[in-house]
Amino acid sequence: MSPTPIEDYLDELLRRTRADARTTRRLLDEAADHLYAAADALCEEGLSRAEAEAQAVRQFGPVTPIVAPTLRRSLPGLAFETLRAAVFLGSCGLIAVGISGLLALVMNVVSGPSFVGGATALAGHGPSVREVADDAVVLRVLAGLVGLMVLLGCLAWRRYRPRPALLPAGLVDGLGAAAFAAGTAGLVIVCSDQAAQTGTPGVGFALSGVLVALPAAVYFCVRSARALLTSGSGCDTGDTRSVPSR
Repeated sequence: MSPTPIEDYLDELLRRTRADARTTRRLLDEAADHLYAAADALCEEGLSRAEAEAQAVRQFGPVTPIVAPTLRRSLPGLAFETLRAAVFLGSCGLIAVGISGLLALVMNVVSGPSFVGGATALAGHGPSVREVADDAVVLRVLAGLVGLMVLLGCLAWRRYRPRPALLPAGLVDGLGAAAFAAGTAGLVIVCSDQAAQTGTPGVGFALSGVLVALPAAVYFCVRSARALLTSGSGCDTGDTRSVPSR
């Protein structure tokens, strides 16, 4: 069955509304009730169903003035959601740095400090091998602890002060996947260049990062794909709910 004028109007209203799921659902229900009631009254006056619905839509007015208040209300929320997503991804990045520091510690123990702290392809004359190897562990682990505290704070805020999701499904995870994939590619290039120039000394400095960034990229890819599939299958009722025909 082809869409009716009222259904087309409600679809446009849904696409252009920028609000949480409950507000959007209430707005659609109120608009649908008014439009169908007006169309029924016009049918009783002798208009055909199509003409009645078209007339009801014209009388109800354009979509823009209706969605304008939701756009104004959603802008601060969108800015906050963007900031919170940036803090979340930044904390995940710091945690990944901390885990790479633990891997660097294991490499120091197993392969010796030169595997991590050997002269890198990017460095000139500087700290000793031991200093570089120790710094690769201590500084990274400290960064990871900071990231962990920030992440726990984000999760606690999300749990006790929940807010409607305004960012598109899978966007944050997709950005995380892209960031970690870019980091993986860059570290692989540095690692390969290091191995070509010096052999094994110093390779562990970048390799410890690769071993963390790659699984993180895969993890965020899976999360993003799952969010997109869930949204596309209609599980996100706030964005995909349709108004039944009357």
